[in-house]
Amino acid sequence: MNRDVRDYYQANPLMVSSPFGGVDGIQDTLLLEVFAALGIDVAGRAILDVGCGRGYAAEAVEAHGAAYTGVDLVASRTGFRLALAEAGALPFPDNAFDGLLCIDAFEHVPDGARAAAEFRRVLRPGGFVFLSVPNYGNVAGLVKWICEACGLYHKHTWAPFRNWQPQELELPLTARRVRRTFRGAGFSNLHRIGHGPEVGAGLFPWIEHAKMPEAIKFRLQRLFAAVGPRVVRVWPGASLHMFWRIDT
Repeated sequence: MNRDVRDYYQANPLMVSSPFGGVDGIQDTLLLEVFAALGIDVAGRAILDVGCGRGYAAEAVEAHGAAYTGVDLVASRTGFRLALAEAGALPFPDNAFDGLLCIDAFEHVPDGARAAAEFRRVLRPGGFVFLSVPNYGNVAGLVKWICEACGLYHKHTWAPFRNWQPQELELPLTARRVRRTFRGAGFSNLHRIGHGPEVGAGLFPWIEHAKMPEAIKFRLQRLFAAVGPRVVRVWPGASLHMFWRIDT
């Protein structure tokens, strides 16, 4: 088990960085909108949520008739079915689930190829993975590389979340890396969409820096809120997060 990552999230429970929330609840409306955009239907399906955190996704999927199981390194909340395990060693038999969610956790997995192979193993034929991950194939990725290469941050720790607070493990995922990892594990069709509200953080990550003046930050946020949805239709990778449907 990756004890460093586990210990980090035990000590920093608020460092859940996802457009869907996860600290005090989940934006189920956004989650269901993204599911609809990707053609994901959870009704009547057995769903595994890897890196489930506090398990708030259970409420969203169970309301639509799904059977929910969570997996995480840390037991931070009760009230749902939870297994303590790492993504690369899932304690379930082959072909146990119809769908798998991995919401802003895959970037913290040291061996993504091993985890993707486990995802493939526990999914039934015709199953899917819903993956939400930070995307560093943009300006944020360049800033991450510079900050880590220059020693301002340790390798694989820079992220723009919570005023650029260092992470324990934040891998530089890109669309190319996601495709290579999951195709290597035997998955076939991969479809991605960007997230318009996060174009600002993807193209101008200084907007999230603690020293950014509030007046400038608010103006930039309004600007990117206006142009973001149009930008991601042309370039999904401009967004700081990307959402994927990955089929078996």
